[in-house]
Amino acid sequence: MLTRSAEDFLLASKRCEIANLEQLLLTGELVAEISQLVHLLQRERGLSNVFLASAGARFASQRLEQVQACQEMEERLRQRLEMLDLGACHLSGHVRLYTCVAHVLHGLEALPAIRQRTLMQQITAPELTRMISTLIAGLLSVVFEAADTSADPDITRILVAKFNFMQGKELAGQERAWGASGFAAGHFSSEDQQKLQHLIEAQARCFEVFENFSPDQPLSAWRSLQQHTCVTELNRLRQIVARAGHQEAVPSAFSEVWYDVATCRIDVLKGIEEGLADALLQLCRHKLKAARQDLQTHRFMLDSLAGETAESASLRYLTDSVQLAEPTAGRSVYDLLQAQSVRLQVVSDELQQARQALTERKVLERAKGLLMEYQGLTEAEAYRQLRQSAMEQNLRLQDVAELIIERTRMLLR
Repeated sequence: MLTRSAEDFLLASKRCEIANLEQLLLTGELVAEISQLVHLLQRERGLSNVFLASAGARFASQRLEQVQACQEMEERLRQRLEMLDLGACHLSGHVRLYTCVAHVLHGLEALPAIRQRTLMQQITAPELTRMISTLIAGLLSVVFEAADTSADPDITRILVAKFNFMQGKELAGQERAWGASGFAAGHFSSEDQQKLQHLIEAQARCFEVFENFSPDQPLSAWRSLQQHTCVTELNRLRQIVARAGHQEAVPSAFSEVWYDVATCRIDVLKGIEEGLADALLQLCRHKLKAARQDLQTHRFMLDSLAGETAESASLRYLTDSVQLAEPTAGRSVYDLLQAQSVRLQVVSDELQQARQALTERKVLERAKGLLMEYQGLTEAEAYRQLRQSAMEQNLRLQDVAELIIERTRMLLR
């Protein structure tokens, strides 16, 4: 009867690491494709808003060109999805990841009808914004779940930075769409003003998390953007919106100025986002190469240690389980096992820290969802209530969100 040894399982653990990293590389490539499609959809949404708000007078040809670009990118994304191994559903987190992908594909099927209604001007700008924003939110959920499937802390950190940066950029895209629509219509309602203020505040929160997890180069580019003339000009236009009275007219020609300035900022954000994507893929490839080399090294070392008996290896394990033994004539099987155990513990600790931002976001989104469901609040109102409660009780936002979830659970028992 063939008996599997400790060496067999040690090598199997190394092969599992490689398989996980191979999946992460494919996921990283998928995230890069999603980034491209989100950017194009954001631009289509902005152009379509001005087109609708101006009754077809502005951006008609540009919108059609953008639709064509989006359709080409959609096809590329579908081709990328064909490369995913659906047999990997046993891996941690892939249930949610694949569910999000299913929602995205369903949403993409609805796009042709939305575009036709836009062309015929049979849809309002706010309605179109909500529909495309929902699709983009689904795409971003895929990125979020991709971060949650990562078992490597370094890769997780970049995925957390990328998700939050993409979320911030999406909020910037929504701000562009709402602002362009308001200027094109010639006025901003108080609801429009509140919406824009919420979008500005939400961007700040997302970019703050990005700053905490970003590699140096994208972070440096982000800080340089704050001095860019487009940011200065956008802040000036934001002030015009904030100061405008409920019925006060604003120059409709400013819609294109707002759109151009906001687009300039978003295009710079896109460059930073691409830097994050490159950093992610480079790190995945580097980790995968290192893991494969590590497997070969372990095979070589285990072959060289073939003379060590199972009894002697086990004796060392039992008598020296607290501290790694000092090898005298080279490393033993026990040394390799201990080194692997120590490394995995370090990885586990770092991974837990990297995933903290993901966990906190889940809790916050859950609490907002409960307030929206049971109190009939909008997302912006739900967040403001959470923030106000945190200030009044001198608690962290996270603590207040957890309290709301717990209290709701108790009431529903």
